[in-house]
Amino acid sequence: MRNGMFVPATRIKSSPDVKNDGKARFDTGKPTLTQQGIDVDKLIRDNHEFIENVRKGTR
Repeated sequence: MRNGMFVPATRIKSSPDVKNDGKARFDTGKPTLTQQGIDVDKLIRDNHEFIENVRKGTR
């Protein structure tokens, strides 16, 4: 508006495509582990010690 009046409804805001968990999603074209038939829970259980070491930076 040219007269200098502040009108909140005219504010323009851009935002990425965000899902409910707050993470932006994009399609990589690669199948997920579940889609490949891998049991993710079992994988984590079997490799728990290795995963923790990687998180700590000792591996």
